[in-house]
Amino acid sequence: MLRNKHGLSLVLTLTMMLLAIPRLPFSADWGWGSWFAVLWTSLAVLVAAAHGSMAWRTERERERREERDRRQRWLEAQRTWNHSLSGRQKRRMG
Repeated sequence: MLRNKHGLSLVLTLTMMLLAIPRLPFSADWGWGSWFAVLWTSLAVLVAAAHGSMAWRTERERERREERDRRQRWLEAQRTWNHSLSGRQKRRMG
């Protein structure tokens, strides 16, 4: 997951939240500080969720691409093998 920029951003966002949330002024009287704390926390959670989703999606796309490339190499090897076999058979029969 940390192979791409979204994984790194996710880790940095979670670290920022871990450091900042205990210092935010959450209180029951809903002043400016409390509103700011709620809005900032909501934004930080949205950012973390977006980066987590993109990191997971990028990792999944990379795995699919690697699987497609592996299958393509296998198919090319099969074609080469079949081509060399058919050439041998033609020489034997000819």
